[in-house]
Amino acid sequence: MKLVLLESLQALWPEIIVGVGALLTALAAAFWPNRRHSHVVAITSLLGASFALLKVPVPPSTATFFDLVMCDPFSYAFRLIIILILALTVLMVTGATDNPVRLKGEYLSLVLFSGMGMMLMAESNHLLMMYLAIEMVSLCSYLLVAFGDDSRSSEAALKYLVYGALASGIMVFGLSLLFGLTGRLSFPGIHEVLPSVGRSSFGVLIMSLVMIISGMAFKISLFPFHMWTPDAYEGAPVPVAALLSVGPKAAGLALLVRLMAALAPAWSLVEPLFIALTVATMTFGNLVALTQTNVKRMLAYSTIAQVGYLLIGFIVNNSQGLHAMLMYLMAYVFMNMGAFACVQMAKHSTGSESLEGFSGLSQRSPATAALCTVFFLSLAGIPPLLGFFGKFLILGAALDASYYSLAFVAIANSAISLYYYVRVIRQMYLVSPEDTSPLTGPQGASWVIWGCGLATLMLGLFPNALMAGLKTLTLVSLL
Repeated sequence: MKLVLLESLQALWPEIIVGVGALLTALAAAFWPNRRHSHVVAITSLLGASFALLKVPVPPSTATFFDLVMCDPFSYAFRLIIILILALTVLMVTGATDNPVRLKGEYLSLVLFSGMGMMLMAESNHLLMMYLAIEMVSLCSYLLVAFGDDSRSSEAALKYLVYGALASGIMVFGLSLLFGLTGRLSFPGIHEVLPSVGRSSFGVLIMSLVMIISGMAFKISLFPFHMWTPDAYEGAPVPVAALLSVGPKAAGLALLVRLMAALAPAWSLVEPLFIALTVATMTFGNLVALTQTNVKRMLAYSTIAQVGYLLIGFIVNNSQGLHAMLMYLMAYVFMNMGAFACVQMAKHSTGSESLEGFSGLSQRSPATAALCTVFFLSLAGIPPLLGFFGKFLILGAALDASYYSLAFVAIANSAISLYYYVRVIRQMYLVSPEDTSPLTGPQGASWVIWGCGLATLMLGLFPNALMAGLKTLTLVSLL
């Protein structure tokens, strides 16, 4: 048993380093309040986790901690993405003014703990580990949303908590029904036993799947389980909204892929439900985003629509679909984190998150306006940016698998989304600003804008290396 535990610990060094870094970040803030020590500790822990992950070759499919966790190339890719998301979030927190300075250490500690939970979600191979990882991310998210600087944050956090508790309860009841039907908690065990579930239990199985999918849909903001998303994003500090827009979505999609691999014998029962949720999510998110004047709230509805695009790769249900989903997810991380960093810069300078805060940005900071334009056009899927290639692969996978209606709906929704993205660009270039002084903002947000902007542009122009690397990491059996 000692040997098994030692091997398991070696496989999870990145998660261990991030968790220890979260504890040390809180301690650093306690001993050195109002200083940058907590930032240094947080960044150092992420660098250490990256080194631990990159030092070893891509692992084979190996179950650790008595089959609770699966370390394989698929989870390896998502762990890299989540560490990248955490690093960008920590940079955005640096110099941010929309949270109490005295709580910076706790703030960063919760960001790291949520990232640890996200990595465990991507590796979960067991119903109990799945639930614990989800709740770890959720509890940290509730607290992070409340770190804002006005009453909207408390209201948003309370709504998020109430909705989240309800969704978790529904999901746990569904998981208990699934365990009652199969007598198994591990994903491979469920996959093995599920075909033998008798017709007399068919109704219970359907109820269980619907409840589990409902809980997962809440976590990744699928319509109609999206109700918390706009309020939470609007009330949260901008770095937290950026983290919530990409981190839990990435981890939730990875977990959903693993869970549905375990439930593959029942895929024909839930496929129509996923198709309906995907179409409704894309359409609802884009249509409601058209009416928004608060850019952060607009990006919340944009996030809902983007999750719909990502879900197409999951529905295709083959290696091509997973590759396309992962490619678009990587593009989504860069362009969405960059867009939120632009909101942070505008809010810091004007005090507003509305469209008016972007007025005349091209005159105040031409480089920032140009990079913001890159992010919004990439989100709309305009070539030759990275978002275009991600959508191109998603649509190609759907067409190759004969999901023509899904591809058509995605194309139509991309055309709709162009309107509200271009509206921000118009505000930056065609509307004169009230204040013509040079744009100022947090240094960390500026670094995120430049880093994400260059990645969105250069990887869009030269995507072959990224595509080849991600394809290698997704060609793996999940069971």
